Amino acid sequence: MIEHDWLTGAGLILLGVITGFVGTNTGGSVFLTVPVLIWLGIPPQSAVATARLASVGTLFAGLRHFHNSGKVDYRLAAPAAALGLAGALVGANLLVQMGPALLHKMIGGLTLLLVMLSLVKKPHSPDTAPSRLRRFFGYVLFIPVGMIGGLFGGQAKLSTYLYILFFEKTISESIGTRKVGGLILSVGSLIIFGVNGIIDWPYGGCLITGTLLGANAGAQFALQKGDQWMETAFNVIVIALALKMLFW
Repeated sequence: MIEHDWLTGAGLILLGVITGFVGTNTGGSVFLTVPVLIWLGIPPQSAVATARLASVGTLFAGLRHFHNSGKVDYRLAAPAAALGLAGALVGANLLVQMGPALLHKMIGGLTLLLVMLSLVKKPHSPDTAPSRLRRFFGYVLFIPVGMIGGLFGGQAKLSTYLYILFFEKTISESIGTRKVGGLILSVGSLIIFGVNGIIDWPYGGCLITGTLLGANAGAQFALQKGDQWMETAFNVIVIALALKMLFW
């Protein structure tokens, strides 16, 4: 059994502050949180489940700030969240049954995919509404994105690109809108993880305390800096995390 001492708990709160600050804008905090939890001796499945608990703090705090700034499109987010949740429930069930070796390979593959997406030119034409067909394909893609989120996490980046490429949203609008689906997806996945008993609640409690603090500060900072700062940080974080995973 893992000993939950006060020093480890304090370190996880600090980790939560850092990942909450960065993750509320760029996503991908799971790529840092999960390896740390595995290093502490938690099995990969439990590490993913516990990191998902921590992400709820980031999403909740971030959504509040983006909502207050008018950056959340709830009409767009509602169907995307429903489709993403359907995929997430499938992914969460797969995680419970998946072996550690295969899970590590999937983490690496997902990271490479995110790097490729970070290089895609993101058109934005505010005066031109996306066609119905384009929106339809965008919505459909939320199902596999939700599956990835339920299986491991990291779907925030993919969701951001879907809102940009298929629904003509700005970076800040995409980040704000994606948090609705992300919060619903996380809660749905947590139910599956909780029923299967793979969440480390003491570690998760420390992390979520930190992420609530970090996400509040991060959201305010990003909204003040604007879209350009977030886009730059977004791409830098994706590439850095990909390189880390390649040599992990």
